[in-house]
Amino acid sequence: MPTTPTTSISLLKDLASGCSNARWSEFVRRYDGFMRDFLMRHYPSVDADDVLQNVFISLTTALPNYHYTPDAKGHFHNYLAGVLRHKAADAIRKRTTESERLKDYANDRAARLRETSDADWREALMHAALEQLMADDAIVPRNREIFRHVALLGEAPERVAADFGVTRGNVDVIKKRLLGRLQELVSSMLRNG
Repeated sequence: MPTTPTTSISLLKDLASGCSNARWSEFVRRYDGFMRDFLMRHYPSVDADDVLQNVFISLTTALPNYHYTPDAKGHFHNYLAGVLRHKAADAIRKRTTESERLKDYANDRAARLRETSDADWREALMHAALEQLMADDAIVPRNREIFRHVALLGEAPERVAADFGVTRGNVDVIKKRLLGRLQELVSSMLRNG
């Protein structure tokens, strides 16, 4: 467990006056272990790097108005712990809100799909599966484009092969593979929907 760093009044004054990055580097060296240890003990589920980035942003605006008086306001490390608590709580709230928003979106989309007619539902399902397929980072971008031109835009395979500098056989293989993947996605959505 890192020890609580000794407060340097000159360091705080320099940071408050908007001094060079060298003093910020000194601040990081002095307080990084203390801050990370505090977050790990009290908020182990947060991303420490993200929280610390927000703490530093907050400190750049707060330190010009902060006057170190340990007798009246307590030690600087107590002030810093308060900033850490606040930013960690913000991160937890944000993560919870984003998670809830994603769940609501998925539930709303599923409800809308159930309310449509069968033909509309099949079309929406195919569209959703196609969106997922075309956004899949595991598929090489060139292959996605070849598939788009041949399967979605209906361009001649010979022309697409020439445009992309591949053989007609490659175009056929890419189309077949991605159509198979599309079928898998539709089947998965039917099982889970």
